[in-house]
Amino acid sequence: MSGGAAGRIAPLSGELTLSFLTRIAARYHLGIRDVLAAVTDVGGLRNLTGMLYPDSEIHLNAQARARVSVLCHVPQHVLEQALPAWTREDPSGKYGTGPAGRLLRGEEAVAAWGPACPVCTAARTGRDVPARRYLAPEQRVCARHRYWLLYLPATSGLPVPLGRCPEVIEAQRRHVRLLHRSPTAGQAFEVARAVTNSWWEQSWPDEEQQWPARLETTRPADADPGWWKVAARDLVTYPEAVALAQLLACRPLQQHTVAESDGHLPYQLGELPQLLTAIADRLGRPWLAHHLTKVIHGPLFTWAHSLVRTRAAPAPAAQRTLWKVHSSHRPRPLSDLLPQRTAADQQPAPHVIKRLRGHSLQAEQAFQTGLAQAHAYHQRHGHLAVPKEDIPNSYPLGQWIANLRTSHTRMPTHQAAALNGIYPWWNAPWSTLWQRTWHQTRDHAEAHGPLEPASGFPTTSYSLGEWLYLQCTRYPTLHPEQQRLLAEIGITAVAAAAARPRRRSYAERFQAGLAHARAFADVHGNLAVVSHTAVHDGYPLGQWLANQRNHRRSHRRPMPADRARALEDIDPWWNPPWHLTWQRHYYHSRDAAAGRLLQAENGFNGLAGSGAADWLWRQCATYDELHPEQRQLLADIGITTDVARTAREHARTAPKAPAAATAPETKDKTSQARRAAVPAAPTGPRRARRAAEPKRPREPRSRLGHRPDLRPGFETALAHARAWHAEYGHLAAPRDTRHDGYALGMWLFSQRNRAKQRARAGLPPSPHLAELAAIDPWWNPPWDLHWQRNYYRALNHIKAGEPFDPAARIPAPSTVLGSWITRACLQYDQLHPDQQHLLNTIGITAHTARQWPPSPRPRPHAEALTHARTWAGEHGHLCPPIKTVHDGFPLGEWLNRQRELAKKRGSPSPTQQTLTTIDPWWNPPWPILWQRAYHHAHTHPRHPTARHWLHNQQRGWLLLHPDQQHLLVSIGIALLIR
Repeated sequence: MSGGAAGRIAPLSGELTLSFLTRIAARYHLGIRDVLAAVTDVGGLRNLTGMLYPDSEIHLNAQARARVSVLCHVPQHVLEQALPAWTREDPSGKYGTGPAGRLLRGEEAVAAWGPACPVCTAARTGRDVPARRYLAPEQRVCARHRYWLLYLPATSGLPVPLGRCPEVIEAQRRHVRLLHRSPTAGQAFEVARAVTNSWWEQSWPDEEQQWPARLETTRPADADPGWWKVAARDLVTYPEAVALAQLLACRPLQQHTVAESDGHLPYQLGELPQLLTAIADRLGRPWLAHHLTKVIHGPLFTWAHSLVRTRAAPAPAAQRTLWKVHSSHRPRPLSDLLPQRTAADQQPAPHVIKRLRGHSLQAEQAFQTGLAQAHAYHQRHGHLAVPKEDIPNSYPLGQWIANLRTSHTRMPTHQAAALNGIYPWWNAPWSTLWQRTWHQTRDHAEAHGPLEPASGFPTTSYSLGEWLYLQCTRYPTLHPEQQRLLAEIGITAVAAAAARPRRRSYAERFQAGLAHARAFADVHGNLAVVSHTAVHDGYPLGQWLANQRNHRRSHRRPMPADRARALEDIDPWWNPPWHLTWQRHYYHSRDAAAGRLLQAENGFNGLAGSGAADWLWRQCATYDELHPEQRQLLADIGITTDVARTAREHARTAPKAPAAATAPETKDKTSQARRAAVPAAPTGPRRARRAAEPKRPREPRSRLGHRPDLRPGFETALAHARAWHAEYGHLAAPRDTRHDGYALGMWLFSQRNRAKQRARAGLPPSPHLAELAAIDPWWNPPWDLHWQRNYYRALNHIKAGEPFDPAARIPAPSTVLGSWITRACLQYDQLHPDQQHLLNTIGITAHTARQWPPSPRPRPHAEALTHARTWAGEHGHLCPPIKTVHDGFPLGEWLNRQRELAKKRGSPSPTQQTLTTIDPWWNPPWPILWQRAYHHAHTHPRHPTARHWLHNQQRGWLLLHPDQQHLLVSIGIALLIR
C-alpha cells in the first residue's frame, strides 16, 4: 500500500485517522499540530476542539476530509475503506462553517486499538514510523513477527516481543479457527476474558506457576513489576481466555451442564463438577476445580446460571442473555488501574482507584443503608429470608432484598460479598418461605430434640409436620443445597424415605369442636341455630357441626357412639331427622310462646308480630304429615292433636275481618296512623273493596282437570296434535316444533312435565291426558324422547320399503339410523320392557341383539403406530425429519408431538411405551439432530459428512452422554474413522 505516485501516502487497513495524519506529517517533515492546523484552517484559525494526547483519535467533517485526501493524494473512497473512523461523524467547529475536527481520547471513547506491528508497518510504508490500528482481540498478536500489540493509556502503545511465549501465538491461531467455526465465538471470548480477568484480580494460589512465569518473561527490562502486572493483564491471560472460550462455545458441554444441573438453578459452582473438571483439564490446572467449587458470584457463575435458566426458553433473546457480560463483571479499563509510569529508580506515584463505572455514589450510599438494615434484621431473626411486604423500622427491607435477588448476578462483587458475609442464603434459588420455614424447623429441633420422621414428626405442630413430610416426599427433586440444609436438621435421604405423614389427632379436634359447641349452647340453648358459616371465638363451629352431621348420617363410617352421645348431651336435637330449618322455627316459636296461653280457636293471636303464629298454624294444617317426634316437640309447647284440629276448624269457619271503605278525603295524612292502630286492616282501596264485597261462590272444577274457560284452548291444541299425528304418525315432536303457527312442541312439553309432576306427587293422572294417549299411546314415554323419535324414524324407514336388516348391519353403523340400531342392540338387556316390545315390532329381538358383540374401543394412535412400525422396519429407527409424510400420514410431526408430550408427563403413556418397544432411542435425552446424524453415519459410514461428524464425536468424546458413547461404540466408531 505504500507504493504509487510520488507524494502518495496510503493508509494502513484499520488505522486510526490521527495515526494516518501523524504519518503524513512525518512524510512532509512537519509536526502533527502543523498538519492539524492546515486541515482545519478557517481564516487563519484552527477549527479544532479537544486536547491532543498520544492516545487520541480525531473525527473530521467532510471539508476537512477533502483536504486530507488532497494532502495524501488518495481518493476518499479508498480512505473510507481503510480508516474505520473516517466517516464516523461530522463534528461542528467552533468558528462556524468550514473544515472542522474533534479530538477524542481513550480506549472507551473510541474503540479498542493498539500499536501496529513495527516490522509490518515498515514493510508496508517504507519508513520506520510508528502507527496505531483498531484491533480486535485476535489481532493483538502478530504471529509472523511474534509481537503482542499492547495498548497503554497516555501512550501510542507498546509492541511486546513474544519470542519466549509460543503459547500466546498458538492461542491466537486457535482463536482465529474458533471464530471461523462457531457463530458465538466472539461473545464466548468476551465472557472468557471477563472470567480470566476476575481470576487475575484475585490472589493467585501457590499452585499457579504459568502466569508468574509468563509475566516475568514478557516484562520489559526497564518496567516496574507492579506497573507491568497491571499493564500485561490481557497479554498474560490470553491463552487461558482462548481455551476457556473454546470450552464455553462447545454445545455438548452446554448440554452436559444443563443435564448436570437437573433443572435446578445453581447456588454455587460446586454443583456442576463436570463443568469445573472440564475447565481445569482444558486450562491444564487440575487444582482449579477445587478452587472454583465455592464460587457463588462472578462472570463464570453468571454464565452457568444463565445457561441453566435460558435453556428452558431457547429464544434468541435468551441466547443474548447467556453471552451478556454485565458492567459489574467487565474488566476495568487500564486508565482506571494503571499507575503513572516512573523511572526504574523511582517509586510509582500513588494512584487512587476510581469507583466502578456505571455505579453512582448515590446508589452506593443507598446500598450501604440497606445493608445496615439487613444486618440489624439478621441480628434479630438470624436470617435474611424477609417477606417481600415486610417494612421493619419503616424501611422496605423485603422489597429491597427482593430487588437484589432479581439482579444478584449483575451485582458488583463487593456488594455480593457484603451480603454473603451477613447471610449466605440471602439469594437462594428457592423461595424465601421455604427458607423461613427451615429456620423455624431448626429452632424447633434445638428446643424439642430430634424431629423423628419415621414417627410422623410427633413433636411438631400439624402445619410444620405437614411441611416436613412434604419435603420428605419431594426429597429426590429438591435442590442439592436444600437437601444439605435438611440434613443439618436430621432429615437425610434415608430418613426422608422412612418418613410418615403428620397425622392430626381426630380425637383432639373433636374435643376442641365439642368445647365450642358446649359454650355456644350455654348461651343460645341449642345447636340448631348455628349456620353453616358461623364462627365462634375464631373457630368454624358451623362447618364443624355440618361435618359431624354428615358423619352421623353416613352409613359407610358411622360416628362412634360416645361422640354422638356427647353431642346429644349438649342438644338432643343437634341432628334431627328433619330439616334444620324446622328445628330453628320450633325453637323460635317455643321462645315466643313461653309464658303465654296458646289459643288455637283465636288463630294464635297472642303471638302476633313474631312470625311464630303463622308457623304454628302451618304445623297445625300439616299436623298429620309430621314426624311422631315432631308432634311430641309440638306437644311440649301445647300443640296437641286436639289443638291442631281446633286451629284448622277455626281457619275454615272464621270470617274475614270486615273493613269500612276509607273516604277519599281521609286517606292522606291519617292513613299511616290508621294502619298502625289496626294492623289487621287491609291497606289500599282495592284490598278494602275486595274485603267488603261478599265472597263469590266457587264453581265446581271440571272433572277433566281444566277450568271451563281453559277448555277451548285445550281443544285447539288437541286439534293441532291430531293433525301432526296424522302427518307424521306420532307425537314425539321436538320442543321447538310449530304446526301452522301454533307452538305444538312447547305445549306437548308442558303437558309431559305436568304428568310427571303428578306422578312424582303420587296423584292419579289427569283425565284429560287420556285424550292425548288416544292419539299416540307413546306420547309421554318413560324413556328419553330422542330414543322415541329414532324409533319412529326406523319405523318410517321400514314402511318406505328401504333395506333394513339389523343382523346384516343394514343400515350401516356409520349412518345416523344405523348408529341408533347399534346402540339399541348393544343395550337391549338394559332397556325398558316396553322399549324391547317396540323394537320387536321392527324386527330387533333378543336373538338379533346377541349377534352384536360389543366391539373393543380402538386404541388411540393405532394408525400412527402402524405407520411408525412400517417406517422403523424400512429405516431401522424412528427419527425421521419433522416434515416426513409416510403414505399420506404426517409421521414426523406426530413423533415430534409425542416427544413434547413425553417431556410434560411424569410417566410414559401406553403409546410412548409402544414407541420405545419399536425404537428404544425414539426420544433420546440429547438433541434429536444428534440421533439423526448417528443413524446417517451408521448407514453411510463412508459419506464425507458422516466421517466429519464421527471425527467431531471422537474429539468431544469425554463430553458425550454415556449412552451416546455406547451407541458410537456399537457401530465401531474407532474403526470407521480410520
